[in-house]
Amino acid sequence: MKQTLLDRAFQLLDDVRSPQDFTLILHFTKPPDAERLAAGAKSACECYHTAVRFESQNDIERFANERPLSIPIKQTCDNNILATRFHHTAADGLSAALWLGHQLSVAQGLNPPGNSIPLSLRRQEASVRRSKFAYDGACDPLWTSNPTRSGFRRWISFSFASTELQQACRRAGGFTYSDLLATCALETLREWNRQHTQNGEPRVGLWLPMNIRRHSFAGFGNGTSRIRLYARYPHCASLMEKAREVRRQVSWSTTHGEWVVPEIPLFTRVPAWIAAPLLRRYLNRPSIDMATAVFSHADRWAGNAREAFDQVERIECVGLLHARQNIAMNGATHRGRTWMTFTYDTGLLRDSDAEVLAEMYQQQVEDFLCEQ
Repeated sequence: MKQTLLDRAFQLLDDVRSPQDFTLILHFTKPPDAERLAAGAKSACECYHTAVRFESQNDIERFANERPLSIPIKQTCDNNILATRFHHTAADGLSAALWLGHQLSVAQGLNPPGNSIPLSLRRQEASVRRSKFAYDGACDPLWTSNPTRSGFRRWISFSFASTELQQACRRAGGFTYSDLLATCALETLREWNRQHTQNGEPRVGLWLPMNIRRHSFAGFGNGTSRIRLYARYPHCASLMEKAREVRRQVSWSTTHGEWVVPEIPLFTRVPAWIAAPLLRRYLNRPSIDMATAVFSHADRWAGNAREAFDQVERIECVGLLHARQNIAMNGATHRGRTWMTFTYDTGLLRDSDAEVLAEMYQQQVEDFLCEQ
């Protein structure tokens, strides 16, 4: 498979203290047996031209943190749990869902999705490098209990019913369910920093992945770029008003091409041992806006293999952590529930910190329902 610019960037940024891979953990009511899963994985590898390695590992936390990830995909199955680790050099979140959908379709005797379509990305002639809503300078980092990054990821997951929230968003109008969840993330970050710092009004933002495939659910690889969202609204506004402002930012950044990926940047032309430290040094400059946290939410991630996920009752996504981002907030909505996973570095945040952040997020969700 031809390496794209995004593949190359993730390869250069990969580091022991900031691993550029993610793990999808599926909890089943009744999982396929190991032999069928292996057959499905083999078929998915043939379809998407990748390689997978199976491991007998019943410690999922250890599995998600083992280094290095020298093969694009690793997988382990324990009781009712299937954990699959993807390196971002090979795949983004949607591609991971496509791969797993194919595997599960074969394992359950369903018709697997069709042949893989080559990844083709959208282009836009005119583009901006930053949002008009951006701060004058970079976002504040998330306040952390400790200063030293360990590279060891831990996560906390929680869920809430999604149907009533989705209906409330439609009644309110002017924003989507994903916009609401992003707004709750911004408010959680802002309140957390307000409680722990004395730097005035926190300047928080989200690094939001955006699907830039020409065909929304086709193409295996890195078909995701990013835009950034900011808490640029009155603190006293309602969550509905804040969510509408977030939608306004999403629309502006989408229309003006903040997501555009350069064709052939200079760092792709030099050896990795030169390019990697230069790219890290560039991104670590205080003026570069890497936002406060990563946020994503998927509610149509199953694509053409929706039936294959019928036996999945819970989804967790252990996210990657860039060197300038101290928490990843990844959500997936499935079977009437939204599962949120907060991934954090144990060298930066205590488990108790993550629990408080999760409680703060859930409080935002409850506050929105109270507004209705």
